[in-house]
Amino acid sequence: MTINEEPLRNPTVSPLLQLIFSVCFFPFTQSLPRVIPLNVGGYHFVTTLSTLTKDKDSMLAAMFSGRHELDTDSEGRYFIDRDGTYFKEILNYLRDSTQLPSAERALEVYKEAQFYQIEGLIDTLERFSNVFAHKLEEARKYKLGSDFEKWQQQIITCAQNKSLQNLTSTSKVSLLSQEDHKKIMECGDCVGPHAHNLIVCKPAKRGSVQIHDTFENVQRRVKETEPVVCPLKDAEMKAFVDMTLADLISKGYAVSLREITIQCKNTKVYYGIGKEECQLNITEHVIEFEWCTR
Repeated sequence: MTINEEPLRNPTVSPLLQLIFSVCFFPFTQSLPRVIPLNVGGYHFVTTLSTLTKDKDSMLAAMFSGRHELDTDSEGRYFIDRDGTYFKEILNYLRDSTQLPSAERALEVYKEAQFYQIEGLIDTLERFSNVFAHKLEEARKYKLGSDFEKWQQQIITCAQNKSLQNLTSTSKVSLLSQEDHKKIMECGDCVGPHAHNLIVCKPAKRGSVQIHDTFENVQRRVKETEPVVCPLKDAEMKAFVDMTLADLISKGYAVSLREITIQCKNTKVYYGIGKEECQLNITEHVIEFEWCTR
């Protein structure tokens, strides 16, 4: 009896044990040619096996190691189900590590290098200004956690609902940090002898305009506006708004931002010592959407 024959033919061995035995002792191997024809999402390439496996830790090296069964198209090209627009730059780097993409294409090639797990190319491309800016933005999003996408979708949905409700081609969404929203809803005590003396500063076509308002009016307006409240500290809110605006623009949304500051001007004077200013200071971020068909 040989190990290659009898155990797999023995009818007393269960199919599961036969499968385990075959995987352990006869792992799949595929003999690959030295020259490899490729079909990457409809883009055709020809390269060598040594080029594809040059970076031993990459996904391409694993795919073409011979340990995995590869799909082929009708003409026998090995098929990779991925957009091949930037695959030429991937191959050029593997052939010659000094062959780098232009600055205009660097970011998209960087994303492909991440997909194919080519660490050398990833590290090199991160020296490009636009690639590093992208990495920095992703790091900021990561710090905010999965909530970033959730809040952004909430902002978009809110803007769309307002336009549908009013049948308008523009809509505005107000954003408040959790801290600022609490200040408006709870109306803390003022240091001055009277009620809060609010100055509302709004951007205008030229500079800004300041108006006096009561706390009650501001509170009522905010309630009617139904702002999106983000559970962020005031210091984190600005970064979140800037990232959200940039992300929306990159996705093709026509958006603009204006900020409304609300501050109490009351003070309490301590004769011979100085004065204490009211700490009520709120920033309302307003994102305006324009829905157009172009």
